Amino acid sequence: MATARGSRTMYFLATLAAAGMHIGAQAATTSTITTTGAPPGFSELEQPRELLVDLYFGKRRIGEAWIVARPGFVKFRDPQGAMALIPELRPSSVLGARLASELADHSAMACLETNSDSCGMLEPQLAEVILDEGKLRLDLFVNQAHLGIAGEEDMYLDTPSTSLSLTSSLGGAVAGSTSASPAYNLQNRTIVGFRNGRIRSDSAMASDLGFIVDDLVAEVDTRRHRFSGGLFWAPGVDFTGRRRIAGLGFSTQFDTRADADSLEATPLILFLGQPSRVEILIDGRLVSSGSYEAGNRFIDSSALPSGSYSLILRIRDPNGSVREEQRFFVKDAAIAPRGKPIYFGYAGMLANTRKGRPISLSKALYYQVGAAYRFSESVALDAAILGTQDKPVAQLGGWLITQVARVRAAGLASTDGDKGLLLQVGSSGNGSLNFNFDLRRVWSRTGEPLIPLPTHVDNFGSLPPVGAQTLSGSYAQASGSISYSLGGALLSITGSYRRDRGLKSDYSVGPSLSWPVLNRGGFQLVVNADAQRSRSTTAAFAGFRMLYTAGGYSTLATSGYGSLKSRAGERRARQVGSMSAQWFHESEDRTQLALEGAVQRDVETTTARANAHVASQLGSARAELLHSLEGRGGVQYGLNFQTGIAIGSSAIALGGRDLNQSALIASLGASAGDAAFDILIDEVPRGRLGAGSSVPIFLEAYRSYRVRLRPIGAIPLAYDSGARTVTLYPGNVERLSWAAQRLITVFGQAVTPDGQPITNATISLSRGVGQTDEGGYFQVDAATNEVLRFEAGDTSCKVALAGLESNGEYARLGKVVCK
Repeated sequence: MATARGSRTMYFLATLAAAGMHIGAQAATTSTITTTGAPPGFSELEQPRELLVDLYFGKRRIGEAWIVARPGFVKFRDPQGAMALIPELRPSSVLGARLASELADHSAMACLETNSDSCGMLEPQLAEVILDEGKLRLDLFVNQAHLGIAGEEDMYLDTPSTSLSLTSSLGGAVAGSTSASPAYNLQNRTIVGFRNGRIRSDSAMASDLGFIVDDLVAEVDTRRHRFSGGLFWAPGVDFTGRRRIAGLGFSTQFDTRADADSLEATPLILFLGQPSRVEILIDGRLVSSGSYEAGNRFIDSSALPSGSYSLILRIRDPNGSVREEQRFFVKDAAIAPRGKPIYFGYAGMLANTRKGRPISLSKALYYQVGAAYRFSESVALDAAILGTQDKPVAQLGGWLITQVARVRAAGLASTDGDKGLLLQVGSSGNGSLNFNFDLRRVWSRTGEPLIPLPTHVDNFGSLPPVGAQTLSGSYAQASGSISYSLGGALLSITGSYRRDRGLKSDYSVGPSLSWPVLNRGGFQLVVNADAQRSRSTTAAFAGFRMLYTAGGYSTLATSGYGSLKSRAGERRARQVGSMSAQWFHESEDRTQLALEGAVQRDVETTTARANAHVASQLGSARAELLHSLEGRGGVQYGLNFQTGIAIGSSAIALGGRDLNQSALIASLGASAGDAAFDILIDEVPRGRLGAGSSVPIFLEAYRSYRVRLRPIGAIPLAYDSGARTVTLYPGNVERLSWAAQRLITVFGQAVTPDGQPITNATISLSRGVGQTDEGGYFQVDAATNEVLRFEAGDTSCKVALAGLESNGEYARLGKVVCK
């Protein structure tokens, strides 16, 4: 690599010199150019020449490639080798022929300071490149139709090799107002893991409940199964939802498969032209976010709740632009992959939540067994028997999956005469018209829930019970939405209906319109309108939403007219709107600080809000103030924080930006001096290391990661630059250590003991090779204690650099005697 590096450096200097002479010539004369081609003496610049370039795909370096360049065109010397470097590529003869031909270099599209708003991106019909000859960089672009999907391999994850380890996440929230006493809630999730087994605990300390243990369970994962024992949540069925039990469980699981998300949920596949951050929003709430590289990507849906619903994918590009895509999403582990049946069984005592009692067991026995099988790509069936010692309940259901829609039907019956019917219909989400309907009816003979319902605790590990079970046992419920997109406009109608035995029916229905009319230069203008009719009120709004983003600043304003009418006839209507300003800053060590101030005027009140959020390697915290400018009530406040601890492999680290169930502890030896490195996980920076430091990074469990270091700045360093693969299950903590040493560029002349130069000799170093020229002169990057080994024919000798004195980053050796 030293020889290639030297040739690239010499060519870079020659290019700069030629460019400087050309600029000087332009400044010295204003005569008309009457000839074309290179000036006299520079005709070789028009000849085809070989260059070793850094090959980039999706804005990240994927390797090196030799190209043959001539003015305006480039050609790969080894097109098959270049194709092998492209992630998720689907090779084809057409694409191979394209990459084997001469390609326009599009050098005018290379990113410079003067064209930063319109550079570095192409949308090819097949494949195109952008050559930045000054940086010896070639960006390759391939049409997404020729790209596969990252992570679609049908394989199981390797069993982790980690020893006994622990991850623990701690969060807290305090909320109140100047006119009311505060309420607090402290949450903790601790997982003690050993390879593929773990003990997991989720608990909370709340001001209204005291100390509560939500679950305390031991789990072991085999390749296809999971065994559980302790206090945990059994998954339930469509009509009953989850139930917390103290007992035992056995189930088929696909978490340990590399394609687990695509097996259990509608695949969220998104094409990204460049590395981006993708946020998932449900009903306007941010529920998940992550950074992804360019290409066709599976968006992580592991944090999304089960069910069928519409969601928004918000894509934030590095240049600050934001776009959104709407998808219909279905997540249900009961839909078995084809040819891989699902079966499960759980049994134990139902557990309740009572104030002052960490664990409260009932006297009711709960059991649940079931299976699911997919007969074809379109048809799947499932069956389950569950209940208590007093009443067994059976459910039978099926799926019909087509290109147009997904249909779910299920029926339920018990020995006591309880019955239930369910019909869910959802569009595939591929066209302009999308719809989603959920219709269900339950007849409970006693009027009570079909299975006793425990109290819910807000906790790291908890999800609220399904809404269908929060009231009486007998009910009729319908909900649905229809949306149609035309260009950038989205028109939708949503509605819901609920009728419980002995209670009045509740309903809500109304249309909404979102129509982006301008999106230019960081400014967005959107027309919004919506209306809603419910049992108690009728509300409507029509207006505009304006968003402007520039650098780390953004402003959001809404303006329109709103009205609200109660069932009693009381009506309010007035001009409404809001104005907010946000400032965001991220430091070099990835510490993020966000500040926001806002004023909002709606039909009933006007409020002012201010909040601040900080996320650092130590954890994250948010503070918010809310004050009503009309009426009384004082100032409302809220404060929450999250941090964590990871212990494993004789290492302990505090902090953590993202509190997930597994972690990596990265450490760098003190010998690195003043060097600093970015920690790249799957090529995304996730932390920063300095000499003698350790950094915990919490990561999603049931994943394999590629981890490597990238030096910050142009300091020459000797370190392990290769990627290391780490597989993590819940509770696993993997420690990765690196050592780094400063390199110095040394140059001199190698001679034999009798003073003769050692010509054309290969120089072996611990990190690469070099070569002497015809006069024995050489230039290499070496550590201060390096030993250089020279080989030329039958001659072999070495030079020790111990005690080397340098002038900054360079050292002049003069003549060195090779012995």
